[in-house]
Amino acid sequence: MSMNADKVEMVFKLDSLNAVDVARRVVDMLCLQESQVRLYGKAMSASLALQKIAKDDKPFFNMEADAASIHFATMKAYQQQLLTISKKEGLELAKWEEIIRLFLDYEGFAQACLVNDEYLLWQNAADPIQYQAAGRSYSHLPLVSNGLPSPLQKMVVDTSGNPGRRIIKIGYVEMIGHAMWFGRPFWSLVGEDHRRALLATPAYQVTTMSNDIIRVLASDKPFVDVTTKAVQEDLRRLLFN
Repeated sequence: MSMNADKVEMVFKLDSLNAVDVARRVVDMLCLQESQVRLYGKAMSASLALQKIAKDDKPFFNMEADAASIHFATMKAYQQQLLTISKKEGLELAKWEEIIRLFLDYEGFAQACLVNDEYLLWQNAADPIQYQAAGRSYSHLPLVSNGLPSPLQKMVVDTSGNPGRRIIKIGYVEMIGHAMWFGRPFWSLVGEDHRRALLATPAYQVTTMSNDIIRVLASDKPFVDVTTKAVQEDLRRLLFN
């Protein structure tokens, strides 16, 4: 498991971004201009992928290269746009900050969160089939009904108590990382009391950047297991509870 974060998730208000602008910015920052990529699984040059994204004019895309992947989605039901960038070998915090700064000036920027992708995956894996496919035991984990009527009803892993649980909300995502950034749209949704509580805590490095962006650094390394459960739950309390 990488000791550097290998994934960033960024959330924006609906209609803040257009797909081709996002793709161009990230391709340039990751120096993928001359690379071969896969757009929706189809191999092509990065330049051709950018042309296709512009031509399609859709509010989403999924692009993968050998060392990185870029996923952009628009979720109207949740009033948000989600940009996820993954680097297979991980990146140091300073490099991730360069990428995130590309998007902090957008008025609709709500939040960004650095995570370890493997930890995030298993903190939120509910379907037993995921564990069976990976050869992982889930016999020690709590189970709960998926709440669906018969014959769709089945028992799934209960992730509701996991410190790294990820829950999509209207306009933002309830998630925790060792490094996080929050913009005005986030505080308008969760409430100013949370903003004041975060700014007042001495437990973490909390700084206010331009455009009232608040940066939180809780640890030098990403959360990778439940040994940091107390910190993760404390951050969740400050931000969401």
